[in-house]
Amino acid sequence: MNSTIASNPTSSRIVSITSLPPKVLATDLDGTFLPLDGDDAAVASMKQIREQLEAIDVPLVFVTGRHFDSVRDAIGEFNLPKPQWILCDVGVSIYKADGEGGYIRESAYEQILDEVLGDIDIQKHRLAIGELENFTLQESYKQGRHKWSYYVPADQLEACHQAVEAYLKLHELPCSIVSSIDPFNNDGLVDVLPHGASKAFALHWWCDQHELQPEQIVFCGDSGNDTAALIAGYRSVVVGNADRKIARKVADAHQAAGWVDRLKLARGTSTSGVLEGARWFGLFENSIEETSIEATSPLNATDLPESIPWGARLIGANRAEFTLWAPKQKQVVLELMPDRLVRMQREDRGFHRCIVDGVVDGTRYQYRFVRDEHVAAFADPNTELSVDMLLHALPDPASRYQPEGVHGPSSIVDAQFPFQATADSAADELDELIIYEMHLGTFTEQGTYLSAIERLDELVDLGITAIELMPIAACAGHWNWGYDGTHWFAPMTAFGSPNEFRQFVDAAHIRGLLVMVDVVYNHFGSEGNYWTEFGPYTSRKHNTVWGAAPNFDDPKRGDLVRRFVIDNAIMWLKEYNLDGFRVDAIHCMKDDSAKHITTQMSEEIRRWSDKAGRRVWLIAETNVYDAAMVKPLSEGGTGFDAQWSDDFVHSMFATVRPGEQLTQRIYSPGSDLEQTLRRGFVFAGDVRGDRGREAEPTLDTDGMLKRIDTRSSIVCIQNHDFIGNHPTGMRLHQLTSPETQAAAVTLAMLLPSIPMLFMGEEFASPNPFRFFVDFGDPRLQRAVVRGRKREYPQHDWSDGVLPTDEEAMRSSVIGSVELGSETMRNWYKTLISIRKQFVGSGLLSPQNFSVDVNCEANLYSLSYQTPNEALQVMVRLSPLTEDDSVDEPSAIDPLPSRPEGASPDSWRLLADSMEAFGERLTEGLLPNHARICYFEHDEPTA
Repeated sequence: MNSTIASNPTSSRIVSITSLPPKVLATDLDGTFLPLDGDDAAVASMKQIREQLEAIDVPLVFVTGRHFDSVRDAIGEFNLPKPQWILCDVGVSIYKADGEGGYIRESAYEQILDEVLGDIDIQKHRLAIGELENFTLQESYKQGRHKWSYYVPADQLEACHQAVEAYLKLHELPCSIVSSIDPFNNDGLVDVLPHGASKAFALHWWCDQHELQPEQIVFCGDSGNDTAALIAGYRSVVVGNADRKIARKVADAHQAAGWVDRLKLARGTSTSGVLEGARWFGLFENSIEETSIEATSPLNATDLPESIPWGARLIGANRAEFTLWAPKQKQVVLELMPDRLVRMQREDRGFHRCIVDGVVDGTRYQYRFVRDEHVAAFADPNTELSVDMLLHALPDPASRYQPEGVHGPSSIVDAQFPFQATADSAADELDELIIYEMHLGTFTEQGTYLSAIERLDELVDLGITAIELMPIAACAGHWNWGYDGTHWFAPMTAFGSPNEFRQFVDAAHIRGLLVMVDVVYNHFGSEGNYWTEFGPYTSRKHNTVWGAAPNFDDPKRGDLVRRFVIDNAIMWLKEYNLDGFRVDAIHCMKDDSAKHITTQMSEEIRRWSDKAGRRVWLIAETNVYDAAMVKPLSEGGTGFDAQWSDDFVHSMFATVRPGEQLTQRIYSPGSDLEQTLRRGFVFAGDVRGDRGREAEPTLDTDGMLKRIDTRSSIVCIQNHDFIGNHPTGMRLHQLTSPETQAAAVTLAMLLPSIPMLFMGEEFASPNPFRFFVDFGDPRLQRAVVRGRKREYPQHDWSDGVLPTDEEAMRSSVIGSVELGSETMRNWYKTLISIRKQFVGSGLLSPQNFSVDVNCEANLYSLSYQTPNEALQVMVRLSPLTEDDSVDEPSAIDPLPSRPEGASPDSWRLLADSMEAFGERLTEGLLPNHARICYFEHDEPTA
């Protein structure tokens, strides 16, 4: 061994897929192999590890920062299996078992470290570093010639690390530093070692001595001083209690090195994570069932499990389980690309399954059915399979990734990912939600998950608390709104890879943003929907104008289709760490079962959420107000958190643009907006019954319209449908004026409801948002064009870009903030700030709310009143037609500066849109106007 320690001693041995079986278990102690306090599962795991080590004679190596005596103490205290080797003192001491219960120090290894240090004055420098600010020398028995150890405050660890670096550089010492946090007492620990020395280097030297390759070692760790070994090419296990930044660093390093099967991010903590990792890598035998997340026992006709492992999932580093529901096919063959064919075992209820070795993350596969004339030959297991015996290849209905599009082969996806954060604290209550609806493909010029991360700080600065993504399930072509998804388990390939989507979600969570996704369970997209060849995924009884409806209420197979949908939703939560869903056109999820699919979905997601300890938000697009949708499950409702309020956006638009409709329902100018503000809705219905205006609106004891609790109503002034339903995709400020948008959003933002923005509106993006699809089938292209005109016959479509034209998508990219209006963005920031302030204080709540409307004067006033304070929101929404003009802007009556009778000194103006947008009055536009005032009583009123 040369005295020079390489920074990456295994780089010459790196391969993408390991070819050698593991032979050795090497593990850190504190935080890894030693059970955490009170962790009964870890204690039980230790017993199983000991049994496995004894049964198959696997060498055990401790790789720890502890000094030797402390290691021996831990063996006795925790009743650990005795290791054959101990690599301790952060990798500067190695001991070998002598076969008689003792250990012998490895002097050859120490000679290498001596060569690195040379003849420096060790004691002098050890003491000098101990005199640095915040440094305390550790006990003498923890010191050594090759290890100088210090305690530092945990919150000063980084600064202390840098201070030692500066000292070593100043004195030109051949040393390096390892710093970490003690998991037991939260002390900061700093160790100075010979340059390049580490646990990784000690383990590398040990491997060389025993002629072992890195992939033959399973190394388990949790902390900073384990990182070098975790990224050195060994089969690495990061236990579940490890710092997530370390997990991310290790995962990134493995990805950069091209290792697709050398990392296990264990869910289990400490000892349980070690056991999980040893099983994952096949170091311990007979572990197929235990490495699976769900049971791998056969699916039978009588006991349908709570969840089904649809599709392909890795159950080991080089092993996957494939589960396919294809009751229409008696014999199915799995084709692993490029040329491997595997028989699948048919089980009850039309499931086909197999477990296959030699596959990894990224392995591509597809399914083939046996030709009728070869059925008999296929039944003989001795018959050699060939493609000639099989029908054309089809992708997996539960594919996790379609790298070549919806028609190509599916890809295995490793679901483990080092998520850094959750956004549970971003919004705990409904009134804390401020939603930003986003289409990933047009949010940035690149239209990818990764490029979207670069704009997240804009949303944080704006005050957004939740992102609602338009659908991302894989659909045909390169551009699409997302509502034509066929592969519901696979993120859209045009935006990037599954891991890149996870990076996006994680980046949002780190910034305190919730991430929800729009899911479409009312129909399957038309192109790429092969599922009828597998079985009755789609209904013969129901249909939609967009495509085939799922087979929810089939008395024979409907339970499995329901299971397919619900398991899909839970998959997004588990594998992508999402915070919730917006369920598209929930009223079009046709289901005549006694329990509607939406209720079962809510029940099971709530059950999963409780078990996982995570809040899951459920939002319904109901088209009209559905009282049962947001009624708790315990009270016989569907149990969703919120629903879109279409009535607000369309009654507002009918008021400012009378006679122009961007929906099939007809809204009356002024009066319908008044009813929406007073009552909370105009149209009502449910998922099964009639949907229309209330025949007899409910009145309260004063004879006024009885108001619903609108805290669960999501209101907006525009959304993807509102804008996209216009023939040219024009936004509200383009159809009206910036002043109109500013006034309208004031109402939406300060109602006791949930406000939602559509991307780009906050800076009045000059670009449209057109409807666009990229079908490859010419018949579908023509059908889309005809269908748009048929669905919205009130529009003139002669000037619109065809939705199948790439220009429809390219022109819809929102562009940079600088291309829009800074004035508008500042107005939005002001409104969001005001909302957050008074939601936080409790003033902006339904019990303090009242409405005053003067339709003749186009004035809409929202008031929040308590005995101590009041908030007044006054908005003028005037009709804007081609004939509207203002000859004398100064003659326009301004909104009241305060309520009638209020003292001039008692009211404080918080915001006034005429001050922000007033310069546009000279352009001859009727002044839509918003003013927000606040009053705090000197003495509480009665």
